[in-house]
Amino acid sequence: MAKRSFRPEDAFRLRTASDPDLSPDGRRVAFAVSAADEKEDGLRSSIWVAPPDGSSRPRPFTEGPADKSPRWSPDGRWLAYISTADGRPDDAHVRLAPLDGGTPARLGELPGPVSQIAWSPDSTRLVVVCRVGVPDRAKAGAPERNAPRVVRGLAARLDGVGWQDGRRHLFVVDVESGSARRLTRGEYDHDDPSFSPDGATIVFASDRHPRRDDRQFRGDAWVMPAGGGRPRRLTNGKGRVAFPVFSPNGKTVAFAGQLTDRWNEETHVFVVPADGSAGAEMVAPDLDRPAVLFPGLPAPVCWIGDRELLMLVGDHGSVTLHRARLGDRRSREVVGRDLIIDGIAARPGRRTVAFTAAWPDRPSEVVVTTTGGAEPAPLTRLNSDFLAEVELAPVSRSTVTRPDGTEVEYFTLLPPGRAPERLPLHVDIHGGPHASWPSGRWLAFHQAIAAAGYAVVLPNPRGSTSYGQAFASACTGDWGGGDYEDILACCDDLIERGVGDGERMFASGGSYGGFMTSWLVGHTDRFRAATAIAAVIDQTSMALTTEIPEFAVFNMGGLPWSHRDEYELRSPLTYLPNVTTPVLVIHWEGDLRVPIGQGEELYTGLRLLGKKAELVRYPGGFHIQRTPSQAIDHTRRILAWDGQHDTRRKKRARH
Repeated sequence: MAKRSFRPEDAFRLRTASDPDLSPDGRRVAFAVSAADEKEDGLRSSIWVAPPDGSSRPRPFTEGPADKSPRWSPDGRWLAYISTADGRPDDAHVRLAPLDGGTPARLGELPGPVSQIAWSPDSTRLVVVCRVGVPDRAKAGAPERNAPRVVRGLAARLDGVGWQDGRRHLFVVDVESGSARRLTRGEYDHDDPSFSPDGATIVFASDRHPRRDDRQFRGDAWVMPAGGGRPRRLTNGKGRVAFPVFSPNGKTVAFAGQLTDRWNEETHVFVVPADGSAGAEMVAPDLDRPAVLFPGLPAPVCWIGDRELLMLVGDHGSVTLHRARLGDRRSREVVGRDLIIDGIAARPGRRTVAFTAAWPDRPSEVVVTTTGGAEPAPLTRLNSDFLAEVELAPVSRSTVTRPDGTEVEYFTLLPPGRAPERLPLHVDIHGGPHASWPSGRWLAFHQAIAAAGYAVVLPNPRGSTSYGQAFASACTGDWGGGDYEDILACCDDLIERGVGDGERMFASGGSYGGFMTSWLVGHTDRFRAATAIAAVIDQTSMALTTEIPEFAVFNMGGLPWSHRDEYELRSPLTYLPNVTTPVLVIHWEGDLRVPIGQGEELYTGLRLLGKKAELVRYPGGFHIQRTPSQAIDHTRRILAWDGQHDTRRKKRARH
């Protein structure tokens, strides 16, 4: 039977694997599987287990509805994970499943929701991150519910979380008794804890800087006795530390992050002596490619020996697996291109490596390789029934050389079985600006656009990550300059090659991509229609309303009062009188990163100027978080907006 084309509602059928963990004996892989729940309009997730040699089929280990972060105990007797029941994130807790039989049980009673867990080497304890001090407004009386919120720092909110009530503290939970002992105190947050190999010390990430309440995504590596005591700082206090972990011999701590506070600095893997005797040093310093560190993803680094580790590296739009040895100037690629790896699992002394990965024409699965780089073998086929029914558009890479010699890469999805004629172009611009295409997360959106008959263009203009630090920094102080020209050059390359129709061009993008979409229509009339999603439109109001104001100030070169001309120059709002393209404005009301006032300014400005514009406001959500039905509706609306303004398609419909 012939396969059919992708439809927007197919997003409900896709399943995603994430956060793998290899058992200590190397004979089992645990991982989380998530899928859309159409009735509840949310995601359900459960823990699955499979042998890495494929000797038996993967099987569900838990029922969900919201289980994540599976972690094997070092003695192999237990599988711990975080579970949330009945859609109550404030009740996230640890569950412990005995592998010799028995029902998973809740472990310990903690004073708030749990977000991270890690085992002690002797399997008798877990260190957990628990949010403490969150008021229970459901039980509060009317005066308490109506009391004012007093804000004393710029970092009081975080997109995806909301108001950051309370603090994240470390607790050690005894497995046998379930009793919990608090390790940290004070007005600090703590994340990513793990034990030393002898179990005597815990390393974690925390921002204890005096200005911690005025900044985001900063922190240091700290160590403290596992029984409690005074923490000791290992890093320099200037950058960011995430997922610090001891080497197998306990002498070194590796982490992902930066050692500067520059917002365009790419993330790398560093090592620092656990005794604090020297500063941090970059792993594979000659590589000039970033380690991948995005919100919601697991650690991009793990040790496989006393001096060797695996790390996820962004390279030309892919996320690849590298093996690095301390002291070597470069790392070695283990698993290469045309994959976006978002989670790895390995153990010191074991050759097996499990990872989760996707590509825009291959949905997420668990894959197995070895530390030596054996041919990757799929462990799961979570989406096999779907792929047997639906044909996905293939993805290709292309490069265009700009007049200044800069090479700019872009990706293209073409409709399967297309006729030999020029196609309308739909260019979709990534956010960041320090992100890159392609992305498995956006598979459904890009496949739906391609299936509707468009050549989908995914450019990585200067400013994109995975092409080296100089390329990533190239748009700083030049938003709307070389990056704008790069995007048009990618479109022109497809037109010159006879693939795209230059008279039928459409654009969309979110966040920085929304900025660039709004910038495009204010500087050229080449696009028939555009969709600006969570767009940065006014740099001054953006800096003064976003929950990451330091980011906006950095990219504008200073504060609005001292750089007024730059803020006006780099604001699409300035150029709205030039717009002739119909613009669809999409925004989520709960967006804290780019507050909805930005979308409202764009829409209201266009309408006051007599331009064609429409505003779609989705309730709730955050910057990149939406319900499955909202994601599908957003795709359908963009397709309808493009189709409404495609004059050739209208003529064909009339005929």
